[in-house]
Amino acid sequence: MRESPYQVLEETLKPHLGGRAQVVLEEGLKRLGKRPEELSEKDAETLLKGLVFRELQARLPAAQARRAVEEALARLAPAPEGGLEALERGLARFGLYVDWPEVGRLRALVNRLRREPDPRLLQEGLALLDHLEEKLEEALLRQAQDLAHLEEALERVRPLGGPKVRRLESLIQIVREAHREGTLAQGEVERARALALELRKYLASSAVQPATLPEMVFETQEEDVLVTVEEAPALEEELVIDLESLAEPQAQEIRALEVAEEKRRLEELVLRYAPFLDHPRAAALRAEVEALLEAEQPALEKLKELEAALKEAEAEAKATRQARLIQLEEALRRLPLPQEAKAPLEEALRLAEETLREGGLPDLAALEAELSALEEEARRLKEEKARLLEELSALGEAAKPLAEELARLEGEALSQALPGIRARYAELLKRAGEEARRARLEEREAALRALKEEAEALGLGEEVAEAERALARGELPDLEALRRRLEEARALRRRLALEELARLQALAERFRPLGGEAVLKAIEAERQKPLPDPAPIARALQALKRRLEAKRQELGTRLAAFLRRYAPLEGLKSETQRRIRPLVEFLRPAQKALDRLGPRGVLEVERALAQAEEALKELEKEKEAADRLLKELGQEDLEALLSSLEVPGGERPDLSPLRLPGVKALGLLDDPLPLPRPQLRALHQALKALEAATGEALGPAFVRLGGGYLVLASWRGHEAVALVEPEALDPFLKALSG
Repeated sequence: MRESPYQVLEETLKPHLGGRAQVVLEEGLKRLGKRPEELSEKDAETLLKGLVFRELQARLPAAQARRAVEEALARLAPAPEGGLEALERGLARFGLYVDWPEVGRLRALVNRLRREPDPRLLQEGLALLDHLEEKLEEALLRQAQDLAHLEEALERVRPLGGPKVRRLESLIQIVREAHREGTLAQGEVERARALALELRKYLASSAVQPATLPEMVFETQEEDVLVTVEEAPALEEELVIDLESLAEPQAQEIRALEVAEEKRRLEELVLRYAPFLDHPRAAALRAEVEALLEAEQPALEKLKELEAALKEAEAEAKATRQARLIQLEEALRRLPLPQEAKAPLEEALRLAEETLREGGLPDLAALEAELSALEEEARRLKEEKARLLEELSALGEAAKPLAEELARLEGEALSQALPGIRARYAELLKRAGEEARRARLEEREAALRALKEEAEALGLGEEVAEAERALARGELPDLEALRRRLEEARALRRRLALEELARLQALAERFRPLGGEAVLKAIEAERQKPLPDPAPIARALQALKRRLEAKRQELGTRLAAFLRRYAPLEGLKSETQRRIRPLVEFLRPAQKALDRLGPRGVLEVERALAQAEEALKELEKEKEAADRLLKELGQEDLEALLSSLEVPGGERPDLSPLRLPGVKALGLLDDPLPLPRPQLRALHQALKALEAATGEALGPAFVRLGGGYLVLASWRGHEAVALVEPEALDPFLKALSG
């Protein structure tokens, strides 16, 4: 059964306050005007941060009082669903992605929670799981796009045959299986894309070569060897193509393929190394790469330099954090404070170290703020000791034993003995005479005026009022206790603000492509303030969330309209169709996942949709042109025509090697054809007569027809007929020769 808020307060106070715990709780209930059973979680939180915290501060070291309140607040929070088991299941799922910094942090949290439960860290882990789910959803969408791209590339290069094409098929199958299981196959995708690019470049470079091919030089790992272009796919080494030896259209096509792949690689690097893009060398190289790619010029070498610079920036960031952690640990060790006051920060530093070892990047700002608070506490103890020694010296011989005792106290012993020292000093002061007492009262009154404004602003108005009442009675208030509470309140507010800023920073990083850059700069500026205020940052992120939701709704409407327009054109065969199909394969699952995507995923969908919408316009124009052509040829239904060309019958040869991009229709001479049959047969007979008259074997024949070519050729003992687009003619003739 879940504890009531009142029970949480009781169990927080009793170990430290004993019998006074009941008095404090009754006072709290009286202020709220409620009975114990009426106390809500919000009421308990108010008491913990105010009355209870002040009582604990008066009796415990500052860090221990904070820790007790934090643990109570965590117990008041709703129990997270799944608990540690949910984190372990998430780690089992995401543990494969070792290069994700969030996975390193999750692994460190799970290891820490296995040793000792901590509701606050459990909440962090569950929030991290939500972020990882979003990140995986976006990555799976990108993988779907990669898969569609690879399958389209495979269709283009399949006629080449050979071990490289078979290797590409194998890699695509691995990616397809992983994607079906909701898993990323990052290494296989990269290898497949590199191989597909190599094969497409080879296909483009050899597309216009005649059947008898000249020798070309390819680079191997050992030495240069001479092979014919037909033999090139059998090589496992990457081929090197001399662009200068190619015709300009071929060279341009190859450059375009390289630029497209490098643009994608740049996007991957920007996504993977987003926190390090501001590194000076990386930023300069990124600008150079973007300029080259914008000019449609390959930038492979600069891209490699950029990747190396980003890796170096990441390594530097990790090394810097490691060095800073060592400094923090050493500074904490030297602090002359009780071990129990330093224990929470020691534990937090160990967790940060483990996060770093596991590949994460811990945020050290809150830890540095905690150390600063402890250093301030140590400094305050030292200053109080010096002030008391000075005041005791002014009291003469009567105060000498107490002064000598105080002078010998250091570190933890000083912290523990100060309350008793103060009480004995107050007794000495009473016996010192009216003049000395009045002087001390005036000093305390002036000191209280200096503290009052800030103390009241930080919620210590009651303590200020109590000190004023003591002065009115002629008593010396304990201003050191007030200073201690003031410093603690200031440190607590700063630490909580920094923790909230760290949480908001993680969110702003996710919104970086949607305007998060400005928020990240605002966070950094806020951190430099003595008392940071997360409220403006939270409002800015809320505005970005509203913008994201509006973009989701807009994209949902556009996606539905696009898919409706595309549906009747899906069966159309053309080069534009080949370009649009990978986009469609990406956009269909994106439509279903839109509500689960973060800013990066939504923007990727928006970019892909814009490209698809432009391609769809071209596809619609092609459909209109095809309809006009068919009308001129006496055909009314393109789909029926294409189906009739592919109906198998008898001992038909396999036509699949000839189904290349740009082949609009394909069949045998005896099939129903999109041309007047008598004239087509007459053309075929005339070619045969010419062959007989000359005694020379004729190769494929092609004639210009409308916007394309009509091709007649012998194919495995049969006469094949095809309608081919101009840019597909050379690859088609090469396939026929194969």
